[in-house]
Amino acid sequence: MSNVVVPAGAIDIVYQQTGKFLRKDIESRLIKEFEVLKREMLSDFDNHPVTRELEQKTGADPSSFVTVGSLFGFIGFEKNDEPITIVREMLKTSYIAFIRTKGAIVDFKVYYPSKEELFDATPLPYATGRSWLKGIETGLSGLGRYLNVESDNSRSGGGIQGKGQVRSGKFKNTKYISEILNNFLIKVNKLKL
Repeated sequence: MSNVVVPAGAIDIVYQQTGKFLRKDIESRLIKEFEVLKREMLSDFDNHPVTRELEQKTGADPSSFVTVGSLFGFIGFEKNDEPITIVREMLKTSYIAFIRTKGAIVDFKVYYPSKEELFDATPLPYATGRSWLKGIETGLSGLGRYLNVESDNSRSGGGIQGKGQVRSGKFKNTKYISEILNNFLIKVNKLKL
């Protein structure tokens, strides 16, 4: 019986060529799967109670998050503000990119806005150093001074802050963007080649 010796260089060429053919198939499948996950993330965002309430603006009375008035009015957005738009647009920029193919190994990365980037893009209307998006999760103060009244002095048209305490009450902290991003990443980590 004769021995067949395959030169190492030939094995390397086959290995490299295999990657070119694999990438084409894998790339299109992963992009399709990723787009499904991205749509699910955007759907989770659009259907979250915080998103829905902020889109209702001052019509969300009673609120699920503040004991009086609306979340939109309590945060102090201007009547024409669309605070959800910037978050949605940033989430839409998420994408998958292929870095390199080496033989049968295909490297890719998923890019999405971090919580910190989203927090930086969502300053409170009256305190630009703080994020309303972060405040939804960690708490927003001042509910005891919030008056749910229509007033020309109101930015949102749905309430003003009084000078002193007018009631007891507490803002209901809610997992929001953290939960949406975490669920998205769990699904991304399960992507199969």
